[in-house]
Amino acid sequence: MLFRILIVEDEPLIALDLEEMLQEGGFEVIGTAADMPSALALAEQQRPDAATMDIRLRGGSDGVETACRLYREHGIRSLFISSHFEAKKRAAASDCNPIAFVSKPFQAVQVLRELAGAGFRSLPAVSSQS
Repeated sequence: MLFRILIVEDEPLIALDLEEMLQEGGFEVIGTAADMPSALALAEQQRPDAATMDIRLRGGSDGVETACRLYREHGIRSLFISSHFEAKKRAAASDCNPIAFVSKPFQAVQVLRELAGAGFRSLPAVSSQS
């Protein structure tokens, strides 16, 4: 079974990098959103199993607020991938049962390990890399 992932990222090159990485890791990427309205619409239409989430999104959208809405409305947990992890943001994110926090710049192994650790896929090849 392929787990379905929604990418919420406002930087197109980072979103493309994440998409390729997740697909190579055996995930199905159901779409990419750059702001809250797009993320919520894609989640409603496609029903992903999880999301990757940046903190600062296009149009002033807040990634923590977006993640919390995804969790409350659809039960979708988020893996936060951002360079903005102030204590206030982390505290607010705890309300939406985050998978983990990965800092930018990130490596594929970090992202895949966190998803696997949350039960979204058994990735033995990832765990053998250090």
